[in-house]
Amino acid sequence: MKQLIWIIFLFLCAIGLALAAHTYTGNVYIVIEHYMLRINLHFFAVALALAVFALYILIKIFSGVWGTPEKLSRFGSGRRSRQAASELNAAGLAFFEGKYQEAEQHAAKVLANKEAGNTRVLALMLAAHAADQSSNIEQRDKYLADIARLPNKTQLSRYLLLAESALNQQNYEAADNHLKAAAQINPRLTRLARLQLRMALDKGDALDILDKTDKLHRAGAMSDKEAQQTAETAYRNLLAMANDATGLKACLKRIPDTLKNGAMDAAIAEKYVSLGLYSQAVAWVNKHYPITRDSALLTPFVNSVRYLDEHSQQKAIDTADEWLKQNPKDARLLRCLGELASNRELWGKAQGYLEASLALEPAIQTRLALANVFDRAERTDAAQEQRRLALREMQENGEE
Repeated sequence: MKQLIWIIFLFLCAIGLALAAHTYTGNVYIVIEHYMLRINLHFFAVALALAVFALYILIKIFSGVWGTPEKLSRFGSGRRSRQAASELNAAGLAFFEGKYQEAEQHAAKVLANKEAGNTRVLALMLAAHAADQSSNIEQRDKYLADIARLPNKTQLSRYLLLAESALNQQNYEAADNHLKAAAQINPRLTRLARLQLRMALDKGDALDILDKTDKLHRAGAMSDKEAQQTAETAYRNLLAMANDATGLKACLKRIPDTLKNGAMDAAIAEKYVSLGLYSQAVAWVNKHYPITRDSALLTPFVNSVRYLDEHSQQKAIDTADEWLKQNPKDARLLRCLGELASNRELWGKAQGYLEASLALEPAIQTRLALANVFDRAERTDAAQEQRRLALREMQENGEE
């Protein structure tokens, strides 16, 4: 449509010029001192147009010749700039494919290119990270020294790389300094929080682990399962730090009920035992075992009951008997009852429970407990037989 309009316009212009040439006739006089030159108006107009066109062509030719060196320079610069972009792209692809030495080589070509321009910053960072991944520490430090000369806002990558390297070397003081410097530039960076979490895990700083885990989880940078596992690690560290009843009480207030009633129930019971809080340990097992049926609770239960008075020991046996009624084929619970009865010197009951446990699950610990009962009952041959069977099972397990 546009072409048709232009054709019509040019056609109209041609008609207008033809009419003007027919209507306006005459001569053009050119006077130079004593000379006068007469030229036909139509011829003058055509000659003037041709002269202007010729002048335009001459100017274009002259400007083209004059600007040739500059054009050649721009062409060379553009070609080098395109080469720099291509090499940077190759460096990025090689880096993410795990070809770190190749990535560093491509990045080095970008840095050697005078037309790299703004891509030089990214090339430096790629080269530094690639050298670090390929364990070329000397070359990495050279790149980092070049990055250090850049404006402060571009230093974040350098601080993070140095912090990660320091963590790999367990140089926590240097790592902390680099992480603090990175936090001053961008405190909300996910990678920064992950490195901070890693340092907290290495140092066993439970409160810091919980803080960084919560931060990453809220930012969507950590899955629910990963957050739960990391938090559990922190709570276990916090539990290990408790060195008295007051500290343990404060720790239990921080641990969520889901962990107290699940994955950490046995660890808490063991902590009560290690602190000599035997009655509290028994109370803890009495509360949680009926809910969780966690057999790991039975060991701290037995180890605590032996330090209680006779009435409390008998009460513990009665409680365990009630648990057994709900699950009469629980081999570990039967062993627990056997050990409790043995501690009370109820040798007949102890033997019955332990033999019932062995019938369900031939465990080495159960055989050793039964051997001890036979020793106290002066049945030496039976005790030796149980120890022989326990030794054979240990050897078989070792071969497996």
